Amino acid sequence: MQTTLTVRLSEKEAQDLQAICELTGKSRSDVVRAALHARIFRERLDALRAIAVPRAQAAGLLTEGDIFREAS
Repeated sequence: MQTTLTVRLSEKEAQDLQAICELTGKSRSDVVRAALHARIFRERLDALRAIAVPRAQAAGLLTEGDIFREAS
């Protein structure tokens, strides 16, 4: 299923978007879609970190070295 979304941009945002499109050769839809995917990924990662970091700290895993040591 596809959905159409209308977004209101400031003149500066529209100019910046157009510049990115010209630099990359991608359509506005492709650039905005990629930005949305990146934002969704970041939000999900932040949510996972909010759960995982306290658990790791409670288990005494404070550094990458601690994690590698446990995984090895």
